[in-house]
Amino acid sequence: MIRDFSRMVKLSHTVFALPFALVAVMIIWDQHLVRITWLDTVFIVLAFTGVRSFSMAINRIADARIDAMNPRTSGREIPRGKLTIGQVWFFAAFSLLVVWIFSYLLSPVAFVVSFPALILLAGYSYSKRFTWFCHLWLGAVIGMAPLAVYIALTQSLPLDAWILFVTLSTYIAGFDILYSIQDVDFDRKMNLYSMPSRLGITSSLWISAVLHLFSIAGFISLGINIHAHVYYFMGNVLIIFMIFAEHVVIGWGSRLNRDKIPVAFFNYNSVVSLSFLIFTFLDVVNFSLSNSGL
Repeated sequence: MIRDFSRMVKLSHTVFALPFALVAVMIIWDQHLVRITWLDTVFIVLAFTGVRSFSMAINRIADARIDAMNPRTSGREIPRGKLTIGQVWFFAAFSLLVVWIFSYLLSPVAFVVSFPALILLAGYSYSKRFTWFCHLWLGAVIGMAPLAVYIALTQSLPLDAWILFVTLSTYIAGFDILYSIQDVDFDRKMNLYSMPSRLGITSSLWISAVLHLFSIAGFISLGINIHAHVYYFMGNVLIIFMIFAEHVVIGWGSRLNRDKIPVAFFNYNSVVSLSFLIFTFLDVVNFSLSNSGL
């Protein structure tokens, strides 16, 4: 059953947004000179995992009937009978408890802020029923992850926090639009509001590309704002290449490759997020060692 829950929440997809939260930790330690313990970092990871698990559980409950009718998603745990609605509700409640415990341990302010954030996350699961802004909604709620880290550790939201928010929000929304192309025919049949089903695939590809241009501008702007060094911008080069490659692999117009979308979604975006984390870490550590004379 543990494996079923892990598959249900797609635990491996945590790699998309968690690195941004950890980058926020590094920037706060390096730029804002806030003392951060390893325990703080563990609490952040656990709180983040709880938030994401809660969100995915609510999403699976909300979409259970729709998933059962969609050939692409009919193999998910609830439609297949691997998990019951009651079990998933229990999992959601447990995830909620995890969020509240570890956000409170980080700071009472983070605990209070978690309430509206969780409401917005739960609301996203129903947004596809009434607005094609659902992809931007998803991007915005996931983009709150670094904001939450700043609030928990500094009780403030400086410019670098907002740059991280915009970067992550546009990055997530952009590839969520690409991912939804897989279901364009089903969404139209079910009268669901995804951008591809409402605006067409070509327009959606353009919107995704523009959002990812904002993401790229965000990565670069963040580096300038925090006075990053060579390792950070080396990572930016790789990130830009991977984002561009994702769009090329998926294709355009008559060369659209829907079968390539799942591979591009996970593999390319995993590299983007992990590169951001690793190269920022190298940049911060290398500069810190240089300043210490080591």
